[in-house]
Amino acid sequence: MPAPASAAAPAVASAKSSSRPSGRDLDSLEKARPRSNTGDSPSLRVAIVTENFLPKIDGVTRTLAMLLEHLQSEGHEALVLGPSTPLTSYAGAEVVSTKGIPLLGVYRGLGLNFLRPRFIRKLREFDADVVMFVDPIWLCAQTIPAIQYYFPDTPLLSSYHTNLAMYATLFGFSWLTPVMWGLQRSLHGRCDLTFCPSPSTARMLGEQRFDNVRLWPRGVDVDLFRPEARDFALRQSWGVEPLDLDGDRPSPRMLAADSPASLSFADDFPALALPPPYNAQPPPTFAGSSPSKLAVLYVGRISWEKNLRLLIDAFRELQESDPATGRPACQLVFVGDGPARTEVESLCALYGLGALFLGFKKGEELAAAYASADVFAFPSFTETFGQVVSEAQASGLPVVGLRAEGVSDLVEHGRTGLLLDLNHLAPSASQNSPPSYAAATNPFSIPSNPHALLSPDSPSYPHAVSLYRSLLTSIATDHAHRRAMGSAAHLVASKRSWWRAMEDLCDGFRELAALKAQRTRKKVELTRTSTIEVDVVCDKGDDHQVEKVEPAAASSRAPKPRRLLRGTSSAGRHSLSTWLAPRSATSLAGAATAIKGDENFPIALVLEILALFALLALAVSWSSHLELLAALRS
Repeated sequence: MPAPASAAAPAVASAKSSSRPSGRDLDSLEKARPRSNTGDSPSLRVAIVTENFLPKIDGVTRTLAMLLEHLQSEGHEALVLGPSTPLTSYAGAEVVSTKGIPLLGVYRGLGLNFLRPRFIRKLREFDADVVMFVDPIWLCAQTIPAIQYYFPDTPLLSSYHTNLAMYATLFGFSWLTPVMWGLQRSLHGRCDLTFCPSPSTARMLGEQRFDNVRLWPRGVDVDLFRPEARDFALRQSWGVEPLDLDGDRPSPRMLAADSPASLSFADDFPALALPPPYNAQPPPTFAGSSPSKLAVLYVGRISWEKNLRLLIDAFRELQESDPATGRPACQLVFVGDGPARTEVESLCALYGLGALFLGFKKGEELAAAYASADVFAFPSFTETFGQVVSEAQASGLPVVGLRAEGVSDLVEHGRTGLLLDLNHLAPSASQNSPPSYAAATNPFSIPSNPHALLSPDSPSYPHAVSLYRSLLTSIATDHAHRRAMGSAAHLVASKRSWWRAMEDLCDGFRELAALKAQRTRKKVELTRTSTIEVDVVCDKGDDHQVEKVEPAAASSRAPKPRRLLRGTSSAGRHSLSTWLAPRSATSLAGAATAIKGDENFPIALVLEILALFALLALAVSWSSHLELLAALRS
């Protein structure tokens, strides 16, 4: 069967060259390109404060690990301050952890972590050029004002990863949505720059009045995640007959092979973007063979906020083939782990789906799982990027997802996958709307209330299930279009370089490091040219003494109350102003003494922040788990 035109074009292009660049070759080419800033680029000293870290595995920790590896490879130094972890170092960076309270009744794997004085001592020893806060919410809320107090000239940078306001609505706390937006806006607003992973997320943050937002995209390892990792033995273990990429049964020659990667096409095809069709002629008919199956794969955290209920309900009619439409039977496969795995397994068993749960996979095992599937199903609407979507595309899989934040930036509807437009979930919409491959007229029109549309008790939920099932049915039935979309997805994903993505962030580091150097030079110049005299009233009588204070100390510490109180309530502002006022005019000697010892730590400010979060944590821990289970089982 000949390849579609969309897949044949890359073959012609690659035939003209001796070989196709690998992922590492593409990164090497990126490294060779001149950077936007001219001249030498000195090494950076980056301190990173994070709410989550290894060995917990999720999109945030995986990206952070990649960043640390990049900083090490480029000759930069890093310091990690984060939650409790057995690690003391990673990729050459020292890891300093703190204790916390695990959220056992709310979300397994997360905790409320607390700032410790050792963080301040380590930061003083490290002398960072810039401090980065990863998804600031609890630990970072304590650390940001402390760093602004002790290191007022050090620039701050934040990265936005999680839509906590959406999660608050998802877990039944919609009244917390404005509170979460206000808290996140305040924390990110205290930083000089905020980086987010996708254009749709940047637009959303702009609508929420976030300032100084920039893009920090993600890359993908195309040497690891590749179509050639397809493993027929793995497919057979899933109970899926090893189809070729056209949706046909392979020849006996291919049935004997363990993986397409074990075959060499070098003699006939010079390094195609995807392996060529396995059979030049139509495959033979296998008398008495069972119907073929397609593997529908989900990779990610198994938790209800990933909208897995929609996938499970939509899959209920797909496990058996449909002779009327020619749709083959489908096998649902989950890769990953999470707090809702037991409940998801029970629900799949209740529906008789025969779903497979493979647990956490990494490296070549994960790559083989991607490449051995036929369709990647990802119904989440809470993503800010969707790293697993990019990995699935690099593996040659078309994606069936939602037109939602993050995913809509990666998947082009009708070309690299199919997306359910949430705007079509209005009760007045047709309940039998067929899927359309046409691009949306407004691809950036994303509803602000996807949870209200996709909640199992929502009036629009049955329609959402029907539409999502129709997308899965369409992509399972149309073999040629499925293959063309997988090929296009692979070509698009292969252009995403991790090195370039990390350098986008490092450019922000360099910009802020230059800002710190500029501040330092200005302070030195002021110190050399003048001093200011400040009258200090002594405790005894009317005696006065004149004390010389360095202008640098006055200039850097005078704005401190404004920085610390920005975004604080009026009551809190009054109490904190009273506490901070005597310290804003501290002499240079007094300031030096304050910085030397942790006994002068701004404990009043930290206690107020902790009290606020403690109240929220108690409310969540007492009610969220039971309410969520009741909603899911209703």
